[in-house]
Amino acid sequence: MSNLLQRIITAFIGVAGIIAAIAYSPYGFAIVFALLMLACLKEFYGLAKKDGKSPYEIWGLGLALALFSGLFAFYQFNLSAEYFWFLPALFAIAFIYPLQTIKTSHAINCLAISILGFVYIAFPFSLVNAIAYIEGAYAYPLVLGILFLQWATDTGAFFAGRSLGKRKLFEKVSPNKTWEGAMGGLALALVIAYCLHQLFGIISLYEWFGLALITAVFGILGDLVESLFKRTLAIKDSGRILPGHGGFLDRFDGLLLSLPFTTAYLHFIL
Repeated sequence: MSNLLQRIITAFIGVAGIIAAIAYSPYGFAIVFALLMLACLKEFYGLAKKDGKSPYEIWGLGLALALFSGLFAFYQFNLSAEYFWFLPALFAIAFIYPLQTIKTSHAINCLAISILGFVYIAFPFSLVNAIAYIEGAYAYPLVLGILFLQWATDTGAFFAGRSLGKRKLFEKVSPNKTWEGAMGGLALALVIAYCLHQLFGIISLYEWFGLALITAVFGILGDLVESLFKRTLAIKDSGRILPGHGGFLDRFDGLLLSLPFTTAYLHFIL
């Protein structure tokens, strides 16, 4: 089976499952994004281990889940903000871990990479709760809209880059990414934004175009950031769990930089 066919089959099954879960109920939404977050964070820590680091994986995954669950409960069940004071205490635990490895010379590096994984992955994924409940009650169109825009950017960049790509975007970071591919990704995102406006409405057409622009630009930058990590370790994919796509981090890296900006944008215009 060709790599392209594997990509298409995997994408179709994955996208269908994600859409169904998010549209079905807020709990389906929470489960999907929590699992994606944990999978990406685990892969990130796995990359750090290949570089000789020893991240505090259990701490990172536990704190990530606590943050995501806390924000979901805050919006879904009107959870009191008092419970969030547990998060600083859980965060501070990370600084205790180096005490047991004081004889090693990598305590600061291990602590830094552990916190970086949390900030880089858990924080952006948790922000999706603020988008899903931006109107007060759970509503999935904007969440799906951002996913569709990100997937459109990736798809447009892939095919435009393969067929038209000549001028390198950041050759030292990712030699296969081109300006033509980036423009193709942005163009397809704008087309999908128009379709989303016709399908969902919610915000104006020009606001959908703004959302597409932010998602595409920062999604492409997010892809490049993850490529930088992989290039540093001289590996092609962050994992092999998704046939034709690599790992979860390979497929959702664009969201890690775009979600903070799309969240701010949507809260500004709504």
